[in-house]
Amino acid sequence: MLQSYRRAAPQDQQYSSPGRPLNSSSDAVMHNTSANIVPAPDPLTRVFNEAIKPYVEQIDILKNDLEDANQRVQELENERAEMHSWIDKRGLRPDLTPHLAATMSSSPVAASTFASQLERKMTMLNYDLHRLADSLPSPIPMSTVTITLSTLVPPIAHLSTLSQGAPQAFELLIKLAGNLNSHITGEENESDSKTIAEFYTLLDQSMVDIIRQRLEQSNAGQESPEWMIPRDVKRIEKTGDLLGREMGLRNYFVRSLDVLRYEIKRGEGMTRYSP
Repeated sequence: MLQSYRRAAPQDQQYSSPGRPLNSSSDAVMHNTSANIVPAPDPLTRVFNEAIKPYVEQIDILKNDLEDANQRVQELENERAEMHSWIDKRGLRPDLTPHLAATMSSSPVAASTFASQLERKMTMLNYDLHRLADSLPSPIPMSTVTITLSTLVPPIAHLSTLSQGAPQAFELLIKLAGNLNSHITGEENESDSKTIAEFYTLLDQSMVDIIRQRLEQSNAGQESPEWMIPRDVKRIEKTGDLLGREMGLRNYFVRSLDVLRYEIKRGEGMTRYSP
């Protein structure tokens, strides 16, 4: 019986050429081999790569040096933090050099930490002076007392420059004046009286600067609650009147009171004429 002949459609053909299939293993090998061949760089690229090679090596060296430097910086930061902690644990901030004190002033709690250490040192100095006075048959000269206490005036002034430090410096300076008052017996000679007056003049001058610092910080919103100036004026006036009656002292923060009273009047004027 005769069979009909039908030519295969192009999509049904299995061979691209007589005797060899399209997807044979030899075709796959040739295709993969050609895909893995990396073309050789042209002469210009080769010259460029050779030219930048020393710089690439130098960049790698600098990267390693930078990593080492960053690691060393971190080690130094840790050492500095440990040193600051050691200083604070022993209350040594008041005895630091100006450079070290300025370095440690960047901490958010620098003012409160410094103030507490100053107060502790003030208490210790005053206690030592009283113990010395008790051990002597006659009162110690007021010059000894004032020279000892005056060592605290510069660090208190520095405290006022720290953020939120002026209110604490204000209180510490008033307390320092009180420490001097505790050594006044009423039996001082003319030389002692002159020494006391000179010391209060020193305190007054320092207090004026501290008041200005505090006003700046208060106006900048760094003091909370708001500074009640009239209350402090009354407090200083009351102490001054008492010292004047009992000890004849007439220069207890005189200039400081003038500055505070002026600030009160200025504030009242601004309030009166504010829209």
